[in-house]
Amino acid sequence: MTANDAQKQGLCPVDLWSEEFNENFWETIGALQQKASLGVHRQGSTPCYYATRYQDVFNVLRDAATYSSEGGVAILGGDNRSEPPKNEGRFLPEDLDAPAHTEWRKVIDPFLTVKRVEAYELTISKTIDELLDAVLPNGRFKVLADFLRPLQLKIIFTELLHLPGEEIEDWMHWSHDLFVGETPEIAAQAFASINKAAEELVLRRMADPIPDDLVSAVCTVKEIGGREPTLAERTAVVVPLAIAGTESVGTLLSAIVHHLATHPDDLAELVADPGLVPVAVEEGLRMFANVTALQRTVTRDTELAGVPLEAGAKVWTSYNGANRDPEQFPDPHTWNLHRDEVRHVAFGVGPHRCLGSNHARLMMRKVLARLLERMPRFTLAPDQTISRFSMPTRGIHEVIIDVPAQG
Repeated sequence: MTANDAQKQGLCPVDLWSEEFNENFWETIGALQQKASLGVHRQGSTPCYYATRYQDVFNVLRDAATYSSEGGVAILGGDNRSEPPKNEGRFLPEDLDAPAHTEWRKVIDPFLTVKRVEAYELTISKTIDELLDAVLPNGRFKVLADFLRPLQLKIIFTELLHLPGEEIEDWMHWSHDLFVGETPEIAAQAFASINKAAEELVLRRMADPIPDDLVSAVCTVKEIGGREPTLAERTAVVVPLAIAGTESVGTLLSAIVHHLATHPDDLAELVADPGLVPVAVEEGLRMFANVTALQRTVTRDTELAGVPLEAGAKVWTSYNGANRDPEQFPDPHTWNLHRDEVRHVAFGVGPHRCLGSNHARLMMRKVLARLLERMPRFTLAPDQTISRFSMPTRGIHEVIIDVPAQG
């Protein structure tokens, strides 16, 4: 597609991997929502149609028959940005359509129900307090490095995946670099490393499964799609179980903490009424949804937002753009715990809705409630530069806060 073709169809060119996009993220998203039916990003020679409006994203995610996941969902920094998008799945069951997708979810879902994840509540609370006990006496700490990442490390890798303690630090490092590595090469190496470690874990659990264990269930299921899963397929299920929750929850919580540190009235409202914490988590999910681009592949000629799409076309969906669409959420860039419309798409919608949403919500509610209780006053530490990444997810690299002595 040429630039003239794009203009004729009402599309706006956008380079999602550029520093300009990162620096002008919300201005660019807003312009796309206002001026264009879809954006168009060129990945190598391939035009990728970029949906940022709520209804367009919603329509794509709900229609799995037209917008397939089989061609790969994740847009990772390890992809060579000068080459077309990859056309094979790497994460299961995300990169599958029904019926195989449905069958894998039946294996995984019982371990991530609301009731099941509530069993982690005491461990989450205990770990939160242990970490806060270590950092609060200093009066200043790094929200991600000193608190959120170690918390996720303990909960996801120890409690959910039952990883050996000596392996956890490596897994955490790889999962971070996979999403926000400084170069495509770093992200590619991180993916290779975590994939190798996951394969070794799968081989161990196949040989010696643990009772009532999620990874063991993945490793011992006998049939998916009419045949026994391969080692590579089992590994491709374990990898996203490890990395999805570790990066996304920390990114969302760090954004909420940064917001409250820079908006004292919003912090005071929550401290005065802790019953608003669940609502604050949902508003945080809406405002700071971290997914900038996930991919679908068009299976048949169709039309999206008035744009004709041929079978094989790539559509990239922006969850964070959809969640700040002014047509869906009035005054979308403003934190508001009293909205009438709260149906965000931070966890997606439809058959591929996030498997770990129950676990993520529990983590976020427990963390936010305990932070408000133990440090009802905190501010952004001075003399720091807040830098953000925007592809394939949006978040803050780090934020440092000051906590005055309470009393």
